[in-house]
Amino acid sequence: MNKDYYQILGLDEKAGAEEIKKAYRILAKKHHPDAHPNDKKAEERFKEISEAYSVLSDEKKRAQYDQMRRLGATDFSGFDYRQHAGAGGRGFYSFDDFNLSDIFSQFFNQTRGSGFSGMPEDLDLQAEITVPFETALRGGKQMVTLQGERSKKIAVTIPAGIEDGKRIRLSGQGRVSAGGRQRGDLFITVHVQPHPRFRRQGLDVYSTAMINVVQALLGSSILVPTVYGQTVEIKIPAGTQNDRLFKLKGMGVKTAHATGDFYVSVRVEIPAVTSEAARETLKRFAGQMGLKY
Repeated sequence: MNKDYYQILGLDEKAGAEEIKKAYRILAKKHHPDAHPNDKKAEERFKEISEAYSVLSDEKKRAQYDQMRRLGATDFSGFDYRQHAGAGGRGFYSFDDFNLSDIFSQFFNQTRGSGFSGMPEDLDLQAEITVPFETALRGGKQMVTLQGERSKKIAVTIPAGIEDGKRIRLSGQGRVSAGGRQRGDLFITVHVQPHPRFRRQGLDVYSTAMINVVQALLGSSILVPTVYGQTVEIKIPAGTQNDRLFKLKGMGVKTAHATGDFYVSVRVEIPAVTSEAARETLKRFAGQMGLKY
């Protein structure tokens, strides 16, 4: 027997007190036994309507009921609501003293004893771990401490190339069910420490290299360290502008399934002019290039 009090009264769960009262009056008048003598279905329907109203019209009972619904307790098979209600006239039950707390306790007692699946236990555990940039890049082992009644340490295998914010699932490392027949999983969220030189975006890696004005104007070659420790030569064309991006294909983060690229952004470093001779040289250069200063 599924009992959804909101559905019985034809209401939304956000319905206010006046809406609940109005719905009850309409339905109670429509299904009252006096209007349907010797009709057992109408009598049962009237009882359901009265029961629903007794709960939803009481702020405390409604809060308890809403809590049960949020926890997934939508199937209340096996519960005798009448044992929590007082006897009324003409064989009907009065729900004025209807105690939803008793039903709440009864529900939990039944679920524990029968393996009832209407309200599944949350057996999974959540944990967080922070790993160095290099560990996330190459993979490795990291210890994580689980806090609880008994704290314990677990060695976690960090897959090569894992990104910041990704989760690792360890099957069977969660809580044990009350009956001992099930065990949940452990989900570990991985946070990656920033690197002073490299910045990741997915499988791609970004870096910055400094060049001087002459290198930018005339062109040059520079050596750039990559994320895996190699040193690669980059050709700087003459007239290179500030923040120009150079792409090194396939030199980004490597995983078992894909490889990213490595990007180098060049920054042109402007030197300070500290001597009069240097100033004169720059003026002559500006004149030759038609540059204003």
